[in-house]
Amino acid sequence: MKFKTLSLVVFAFVLAACAGGGAPAQATTLEVDMVEFMFSPKEYSIPAGQAITLTLTNSGALEHNFVILRKGVTVTSSANPVPAEDILFEAVVGAGQSGTFTFTLDEAGDYEVICSVPGHLEAGMVGKITVQ
Repeated sequence: MKFKTLSLVVFAFVLAACAGGGAPAQATTLEVDMVEFMFSPKEYSIPAGQAITLTLTNSGALEHNFVILRKGVTVTSSANPVPAEDILFEAVVGAGQSGTFTFTLDEAGDYEVICSVPGHLEAGMVGKITVQ
């Protein structure tokens, strides 16, 4: 009888562990492909306060950048430069190049990501990071 009870407890524990449940795991590494004119993927979920390793691959024929704007800031046009105080992180990657970068966002919320090269935002190079 002890073996049966122990087996049931172990089975229940394994079943609970496999069920997963809850929110999907948050990434501490991001891999982003940049092409004309999009980020792939365009939405990301990361944990607050943890260093994020970002690998950017520019598969396009033009230079692109990955700019994380201050929480609550949105940009609708790249005609004017984004004020430096509104930029939390920026990485530039030349055409056909890739690079690995590290950043940390401490405060939970949504952050807009853009390519600030003139015309690229308007063409659809925008994304979102959700920090939890």
